[in-house]
Amino acid sequence: MNKYIRHFITITKHKYYVMRFCFKCGIYKRGIMHDLSKYGITEFCSSARYFQGSSSPIDAEKREKGYSIAWQHHKGHNPHHWEYWIDNVGTYKNTPCKIPYQYVVEMICDWLGAGIVYSKQKPKYNEPYNEPLNYYNKCKNERIFHTETQKLIEYFLNVIAKKGINEFCKQTKDMYIVIVGEYQGYRIS
Repeated sequence: MNKYIRHFITITKHKYYVMRFCFKCGIYKRGIMHDLSKYGITEFCSSARYFQGSSSPIDAEKREKGYSIAWQHHKGHNPHHWEYWIDNVGTYKNTPCKIPYQYVVEMICDWLGAGIVYSKQKPKYNEPYNEPLNYYNKCKNERIFHTETQKLIEYFLNVIAKKGINEFCKQTKDMYIVIVGEYQGYRIS
């Protein structure tokens, strides 16, 4: 089958899972808006050209060129990526900004969806699921998060690891109602 068609199927499957998780978490708009830029010419053509099916085509493009046009576009247009929230203009430092709650939740839904699509493993949503926390811990030193954002991410990944995806979705939905009223002032103890 054509790489372009296979890429379209893969990103659509990923979007489906992320949208499902976002809806369960109560962030409906984020679920609908998630990764729409992947269907645009800049990201779609570049990623389809490097499509493999078992991992991100962005990594393959980076290996070949040293950079990825698709990634440069994607991370700059999608606030559910931590790289979107790094501010170094005028400071020459990678200063992480606190990521708004709904984007933190969407980011975790994105990680869940990517894990399901690329690993082809379907977790049981009511059972503990360690894969996202294990992956996060493996890549933790390569990412830069605001301290409060990091605490929230780790809290939710531990919920998934101990109680499952459904509990994560329930807690995020319950918290969202409170947090939006407090203007993103999330506090996790």
